[in-house]
Amino acid sequence: MSNVPPPNEALAELASVLGEDNVRTLTQTFLRDFPVSLKELAGGNRANRHRIAHSLKSNARLMGAMGLSQRMAELEKRLEGPTGADLTPADLAAIQADFDQIAPPLRAFIGA
Repeated sequence: MSNVPPPNEALAELASVLGEDNVRTLTQTFLRDFPVSLKELAGGNRANRHRIAHSLKSNARLMGAMGLSQRMAELEKRLEGPTGADLTPADLAAIQADFDQIAPPLRAFIGA
């Protein structure tokens, strides 16, 4: 297990309530599931993309990735109804770039 402290205030606060081991498990799950969810976000119907954007927004916020959470919130709002702008390749690239930026300190925290 890693001795690296939580990499941001949100995870530190969560660790104070749940314990660092539990927060490491949540972080590991986030890192494992995010790429799968991103692939699912790229396909499927609009309602499914909206659901995934909502989930990724919440999970990113939990991890203290506020920029990624905000990007997902904006996408979620666009996908809310049948007439808003849909997901674009540029959106997917930006989401991936945000994830690539936040993943290294999260990986260090879990000892990966």
